[in-house]
Amino acid sequence: MPAPTGEEIAFERCEDAGAFAELSDSLCARIASPLHPDMPNAGSLDLFVRKFPAQGERVGEIWMLAGGPGETGQSYFTEIEGFRAALPGYDVFIPDHRGTGQSSRLCAGETPDSLAGTALAGEEFGPCFGEIWQNAERTTAFSMTNAAHDLDYLMDELGGEGRRYVYGLSYGTGLAMRFTQLRTVSVDAVVLDSLVPALDDAEHDLSHRSHTYDAVGLAVIARCAADPVCDARFEGGVNAAFNQLIVEIDSGERPDLAEYVPGGNLKHALGMMLDTPQSRALIPDALKLAIETPETLPAFFETEVTPAFDLFAAVQAYPDTAFSITLAGLIGESETNRRPEMTAEDVAQEEAGLGFTSSLTTVQTFTQMPLYQRDSYFDAPYENLPPILVLQGDLDPKTPLAGAERHVADMREAGGDVEFVVVENAPHAVWFFAQTCVQQSLDAFFNDQSPAASCSLDQAMRPS
Repeated sequence: MPAPTGEEIAFERCEDAGAFAELSDSLCARIASPLHPDMPNAGSLDLFVRKFPAQGERVGEIWMLAGGPGETGQSYFTEIEGFRAALPGYDVFIPDHRGTGQSSRLCAGETPDSLAGTALAGEEFGPCFGEIWQNAERTTAFSMTNAAHDLDYLMDELGGEGRRYVYGLSYGTGLAMRFTQLRTVSVDAVVLDSLVPALDDAEHDLSHRSHTYDAVGLAVIARCAADPVCDARFEGGVNAAFNQLIVEIDSGERPDLAEYVPGGNLKHALGMMLDTPQSRALIPDALKLAIETPETLPAFFETEVTPAFDLFAAVQAYPDTAFSITLAGLIGESETNRRPEMTAEDVAQEEAGLGFTSSLTTVQTFTQMPLYQRDSYFDAPYENLPPILVLQGDLDPKTPLAGAERHVADMREAGGDVEFVVVENAPHAVWFFAQTCVQQSLDAFFNDQSPAASCSLDQAMRPS
């Protein structure tokens, strides 16, 4: 009998497999990975990987990279059945990045057995950040490059024969591209869903998130203005009404709105509503209520807007799904925010006049982490790229179409073979809203054909 492979030794039935039908045949593994890949004697950390075995005859594998930085691989679980049906011959591997989920975390307060589980709560914050600073050498090892080394290591240790693909979503696309720069294992292709801007793109980095939101939000307002029925709902037209409302908010004339909208900030609430097609379609309603009957906004958000996010809220049913704000702060300040010196006052001044904003830009100004030095891969030109498929929504408020187009141009300039599919009316995270398009694009791409240059949302995801 042949000796068992590393994969056969490592994987076993997941503890939660019986709790969720979609996880029933999943297998789980924990594997030690070097803390510093270039320092073999510097210790190790644990990486958690879940595997969904191929349905039918196996032809290869696909590795799914979650977003963030800070999201767990569980963000894929609610839609995993559709993905497996689209790729029946592939093992699907979903790792938790270092610092997330059931992989080693940055502090003890984020571990599953802590007071609030993997979330930080109450009195856990102080000790956690104290631990992060006291162990700064360990903390700074949780970099994007080291996470890419983890992927390389996991593929080598746990991967099998046949075709091998990587599917990255949002931050996972940036991680996938970092992986292409350092990989030692071979991959047949990379799929990038909601492509992050190139790291040297100073117009679309995280410090400009509110500007990205506002650009998409203004496109939504323009569509209302072009619709006679929608435009007629507002005295003088939607453009004039919207602009006047923003002037009043910025001048302090509408303090009442803070009482009626989630988080006390209408601009943030409007920005949040860009994240799903259903909530985006409600923006004219929100503006109408804010202008005329603001006291009705709480009920509106509770009964109309919140249900539009059920798709994402469903992920919370899985254990250890809490987003890692510490990892997001570490990588954001060290790499993906080109202006970490910005203060809250700078942000407020820069965002005056914008109608759609993100709380992230202000939150970043309060996050203090022991930063790591940008390494040789940061801003380095691409070389020897595998074939790449990019799936991008044209109304993505987080990773904008313009940023993706520029990033693709960089890849092509480096000789990359890149297929670019624009998904009409799609927000961030195309897979969750246009699965038919994604499936058709993957099928063509994996069979060495060019997918359609554009496609649409799934019928069920189109607002009625």
